[in-house]
Amino acid sequence: MSQVQLEDFFRFYRNLPHQQAAVRQLQEAMPASLLKPDATWVETYRAAGKQPDPVPPSNPLRVPYFSQRDSATPHALRMCFSSSCAMLLETIRPGTLAGPNGDDAYLGRVLRYGDTTDSSAQLKALSSFGVQATFTQKADWRTVEQQIDKGIPVPLGFLHHGPASNPGGGGHWLCCIGYTADALIVHDPFGEINLAAGGYLNNWGARLRYSRKNFGPRWMVEGAGSGWAIIATL
Repeated sequence: MSQVQLEDFFRFYRNLPHQQAAVRQLQEAMPASLLKPDATWVETYRAAGKQPDPVPPSNPLRVPYFSQRDSATPHALRMCFSSSCAMLLETIRPGTLAGPNGDDAYLGRVLRYGDTTDSSAQLKALSSFGVQATFTQKADWRTVEQQIDKGIPVPLGFLHHGPASNPGGGGHWLCCIGYTADALIVHDPFGEINLAAGGYLNNWGARLRYSRKNFGPRWMVEGAGSGWAIIATL
């Protein structure tokens, strides 16, 4: 006859009267050495309560950088939204997108659901990889900070043409990976923008510091709490 496995019993323990009675019977039958507070099994059982506190996320977060400029697809100049969401995906689901052109693979998934500029297509693509997210047009600085503090990068949509005092254009997306008191730390898939005057200075956009002073008017165009963002959950 096979032995009883205690794990099977205690997995379904619900503190019911007959279960309480059975536990008392078991305790009465156990040798005194097994009921001491320093018994090996007691220390093992309580070890979970002695685990170290979880380490808070770094700031900036460790986020892979995808450049839209090196895409092998015809969408290179218009896939900033997909490249930014690909950085988000690869951070919270590492290993999903292989290689420096992982954003091309992600774009392929987006195009199953719609255009690369379509927020609903982005959300469906993220969901297909197991990432639940929402699109908001009401984000602010605190929204971004809360996400970074959770270890989640934040794709942000903003206006990249014209001066910061009067921005325009069809819009651009980047991925925020951290923050300071006066700046956001970002991966910009197109390169480094001239935040004050508009236009791009070069084609390398990893770990840039975009000042809140000049990025804010480009992002929260309609005033405080009007920023476009993709908010994911772990």
